[in-house]
Amino acid sequence: MAWPDGLAVYPLLLLVTLLAARLLPLPAAYHPLTAFRYFARSLGNKVNPDPGRAKGQQYISGSLALLVGWLPAMALLYSLYQFSELPLVLDALLLFCSLDWQSRRNQALQVYHSLQRNQLSLAREQAQPLLLRNCSKLTAMGLSKAVIENLLLQSAKQLIGVGCFFLLGGGLAAIGYRLLQQLQQQWNPKQDGYQLFGRPTAVIAMLLSSLPMLLSTSFIALQHGVLRFYRRSKTTRHRFSRPAFYLLCAGSAALRCDLGGPVYYSETKYRRSRIAGQRPPGAADIKACLRLLGFLHLYLMLLTGSFSLLQFAWWLAN
Repeated sequence: MAWPDGLAVYPLLLLVTLLAARLLPLPAAYHPLTAFRYFARSLGNKVNPDPGRAKGQQYISGSLALLVGWLPAMALLYSLYQFSELPLVLDALLLFCSLDWQSRRNQALQVYHSLQRNQLSLAREQAQPLLLRNCSKLTAMGLSKAVIENLLLQSAKQLIGVGCFFLLGGGLAAIGYRLLQQLQQQWNPKQDGYQLFGRPTAVIAMLLSSLPMLLSTSFIALQHGVLRFYRRSKTTRHRFSRPAFYLLCAGSAALRCDLGGPVYYSETKYRRSRIAGQRPPGAADIKACLRLLGFLHLYLMLLTGSFSLLQFAWWLAN
């Protein structure tokens, strides 16, 4: 039975796959993105063995590494469509492989429970897979802030961004975007040795994730107060991309706590803007942030489902 002409299938397919990923999440050790993460790390170490090279050489090697890491994987996945008799099933499978939000959510909950039990050392260890920054010296407040910021940003990039690209271009666009985000994480310019090598990938990843971050910002601000968001956004933006800055301002307004401020990556201190709220963040704010994002995800899913129902009603009427 063929899908009716004029009726979009991707919104419905997105909802079904998101529910499957929530109910049946893949363990992190067996997730395809974990294997790609190790591949990206090994490729970066091989192509960028000497961070002391000339700037031009590092930019060129970083650009070539992006092509070597991303293009062959995309070519292989594209070739599957040439032989597949069920392209929509393949779309859903690629989307499923692009999603690992549940794993990140569970890790954040582990940090929350450890902080609630005053087990700061354990919480630092549990937070390290989530964060690039040095966690060894973070206080409970600093660790809570770091986890909250990570959840806000990665929710937009890794879940909402994947959904947007899936609606625009199907499973191939979703997995292509997600692989690029993985490369950017492994070659983040804030890490030692990747300041120049990782910049080409970081620029492209930032441009592609701008729309989902601004989308998240808009819905959070509308729900929790546009005026509070506006007052926080008047802070001078320093060492933040504009979309990330606005998203953290919206998160600070919604949670009513401080975000931003200086951070350490390895032994290097980066001075960022401090987004002042009504109080410093605590462990309870991690749970509140997860509830906030859960509601945001549910709202966007309902919006997508409503669009599908309206389109189906229009199709029946015509």
